Amino acid sequence: MKTKKTLLAPMLAVVALVSGLSLGVVAEAEKAKPFSHMADYPVPYEDLFRPSPYTNIRISPDGKHFAAGKVRDDGLVDGLIIERKTMDVKSILQLKGAVGVSGIRWANDERVLFSFSSKSATSEGAGSGGIAGMNIDGSRKDIIWQGTHDYGGGEGGSLAGRIDDEHYRVMVFPSGTSTKFPHLYVYKMNIYTGKTTRIARSPIRMGRPIFNKEKQITHWVGGLPSSFKHTVVASKGSNGDWEEQIFDQSKGVFQPMGWTRDQKHMLFMDTVEASTKGLYRVNMESGEKELLYRHPKVDFDAPLFDEDGHIWGAVINYDYPEVVYVDDENHFAQTHKRLQGTFPNHYIQIVNRTRDGNEWVVHVRDDRHPGKYYLYNQFDGALKFLANQGEWIDRTSVPATHPFRFNARDGMEINGYLTLPVNKQAKDLPLIVLPHGGPHGPRDYWGYNKERIIFANAGYAVMHVNYRGSGGYGRDFMYDWYGHWGLEMQDDLTDATYWAINAGIADEDRICMYGASYGGYATLMGLVKEPDLYKCGIGYVGVYDLNTMMKSGDVGLRKAGIDYMKEALGATEEKRRAQSSTPHVDRIKSPVFLVQGKRDVRAHWDHYTGMRDALRNQDHRLETLVAPRAAHGAREDDSRMEIYCRMIDFMDRHIGDRKPMDAPEESCVPEDALGLEYEYFKGVPRG
Repeated sequence: MKTKKTLLAPMLAVVALVSGLSLGVVAEAEKAKPFSHMADYPVPYEDLFRPSPYTNIRISPDGKHFAAGKVRDDGLVDGLIIERKTMDVKSILQLKGAVGVSGIRWANDERVLFSFSSKSATSEGAGSGGIAGMNIDGSRKDIIWQGTHDYGGGEGGSLAGRIDDEHYRVMVFPSGTSTKFPHLYVYKMNIYTGKTTRIARSPIRMGRPIFNKEKQITHWVGGLPSSFKHTVVASKGSNGDWEEQIFDQSKGVFQPMGWTRDQKHMLFMDTVEASTKGLYRVNMESGEKELLYRHPKVDFDAPLFDEDGHIWGAVINYDYPEVVYVDDENHFAQTHKRLQGTFPNHYIQIVNRTRDGNEWVVHVRDDRHPGKYYLYNQFDGALKFLANQGEWIDRTSVPATHPFRFNARDGMEINGYLTLPVNKQAKDLPLIVLPHGGPHGPRDYWGYNKERIIFANAGYAVMHVNYRGSGGYGRDFMYDWYGHWGLEMQDDLTDATYWAINAGIADEDRICMYGASYGGYATLMGLVKEPDLYKCGIGYVGVYDLNTMMKSGDVGLRKAGIDYMKEALGATEEKRRAQSSTPHVDRIKSPVFLVQGKRDVRAHWDHYTGMRDALRNQDHRLETLVAPRAAHGAREDDSRMEIYCRMIDFMDRHIGDRKPMDAPEESCVPEDALGLEYEYFKGVPRG
């Protein structure tokens, strides 16, 4: 029987909670309702954790149907095919067990391919996946690919482009990637039967293929198994063999990205001629190069491709995201320009279009809303609403994010983002300094960031800083600061804090630092180096001892990881000790909150126990929270809701409206959830 659903009024999914008893000691009848102390927040706390009801909306090539992911109450995603004319759900793909849809592609007018992944029952996060197929009427519904088992089993894979109406390419990633960079394999897969035929093997490790219009591989771009910072480009020589070029990324790379529509030119990314990424067009017969675009301060972050793999633009993130058009005649570029005029100050993503190029599914978002899907008609300019990914969110109640820049103590320009609570003047606010993880490669962006919104929604200003060593600001900005953890990289965070104080935004007596992974490292180093500046600190799955990192965790399982650590952390034990926080806890004055996943192999459990024990030995004021099933950060919503609630409670007591010696909040465990392992050590106030 056909079930009628409409994308115009999406049903809201409810967060699934793990059943069990709370670890709290308060009698059941006296327990406070979960998150009751957050009832007066501009956005209800639990609403920030609601999953988007619909995701991955795609229109069919003939424009007669939509495919979409529908989020269930347990957080997993089913695949839907919806008849456009009636908005009836024609068929549903619901996979057995803890498995949900993660990606959707129309293979032809009648068939949809669904990528899926599994949710492990013993650890938080997603496991291995595969590919399923379903016709619009629900027929021929089956898992068609779940590993080839040609390489020991368990290998992952992903769809890598359409070949024809019955075949797709699948890129296969063999198992064993934790110990070496594998060769990658390209298979031709029948989308109905799942039958696969291997058509290519990368001549280099971790190779990404580049195809021409004849669907032949002309180049591979990959890396070296022994190095974290080398790029290898393989191209066909005159004798038909693959010839390799090896680039040291710290000195510059010139690598192909794809063919242009005329197939006479290729687009290349360049960091040889200048530090930031430049986009060049190269005549492959004459070798003549033309620079299409280079920003003097930042890299382009994401090249934008049409359905044939041709680049029409790139995204620049200096302050706000900006799309630069490098092929003005491309249909995608022309459409995006028109949409950008309709939605100024928003980020617009073209999702897919009909075969005739007339109708387009687009996703529109900004810093105060996760986004909405629309259907754009190229012929008459009509724009029809499809689905709201945060229907329950009033964007006027969501904190806004603003870019800022300042000059560090040595004059270097540093960029960041400041999220301010609503209904409060940007003056003398309690401030959370939130350094990103990584540190080398990642960076912070403007946009809808749930973590910064959670804290700003609780009344705090939240500062993200793209300190030196971050990615996105050119090769020199990143590579020149390897080995400078806790030094100039830390000074940038300190200087940013003083910038906020001197600007009158932050109250100098109410500043806390919080971060995860490297952000946890920076937090505890901030407390060590600036014991009077930060009134509290939260380390989440953090690295606290660089010598511990050299011997514990998964980074050292491959030679490239060992080489990375020697360059990033320091080559000697003495240097690493000097730039670690655990050996210097005697300098810390402020209360500390440590949050850790017990299964973490990146920031290993040894970091947590080392820091915890060192603080205990000092009889330091300390709180701890352990997620038994989490690895490098909790993924399940009940865990995340408790973690952030306890973080806010900790901040409320130290830089908020409560007193440091107030008892911790008892209503942070979601209803029916077992609760994480929380401990409170009153300790002795210091300083």
